[in-house]
Amino acid sequence: MLTISDKSQLDLNGFLLLENLISPLTTTQLRKRALELATAEQKAGKGHTYFPNGSAQRVWNLIDKGEIFEEAIQQPKMLAAMEYLLGADCTLSSFTVNILYPNAPDAGLHIDYPLSGLPTPRPNFPMVANSVWFLDDFTLENGATSCVPASHLRLKALPEADVEYEDEQQICGSRGSVLIVNGAVWHGSSENRTDKPRVALLGFFCRSILKPQQDHLKIVSEEVIERATPTLKRLLGFNSLPSLNT
Repeated sequence: MLTISDKSQLDLNGFLLLENLISPLTTTQLRKRALELATAEQKAGKGHTYFPNGSAQRVWNLIDKGEIFEEAIQQPKMLAAMEYLLGADCTLSSFTVNILYPNAPDAGLHIDYPLSGLPTPRPNFPMVANSVWFLDDFTLENGATSCVPASHLRLKALPEADVEYEDEQQICGSRGSVLIVNGAVWHGSSENRTDKPRVALLGFFCRSILKPQQDHLKIVSEEVIERATPTLKRLLGFNSLPSLNT
């Protein structure tokens, strides 16, 4: 499902933009549901906002918050990219809404945990990867994700705070696109200089041997597990349980 060019970009640059992967209707439905969840959590006083001015928000555990998310995370080409990077048995680490409200600052560059906590040199193969779902157009003005090409190959280095790197790129694209990012790539959200929120989903994946950010088998409902496809069950962690693999 991935082309030779797709795989080459993941190998060499560490990221790949899958343009117009999600249909306009599904993109609209995902965005609507994402904003509904964000508003409901804020009203309930449970909203996970961050940055000093509360200008960004996460909504966690999307698998348990609508069948539309259960279906979305099984998108075949997105999964093919994750399986190429992390193995055919890779696991969903977390699936979240990520909103940058107006005036959200540049977040700076980072690599994803647990890579950021490992001694150097870090592994020369991917361990975690993110999928950034564009529910709005990603532009230079509204906080499009920045990446430094081939930075995943810098096994001993980390990005420095407040340093501008000449090879840093903002990855812009139309709504419905999905950006695949090797977790070792130096990346981060940029400043939202518009008067509208920039809405995205983050589907974060890990190798099956790693502990995921969220233990889905404990936090999703029995109803979700009962109707889960074999693919979704694997993503939720069934295949990663040692007691079930003896």
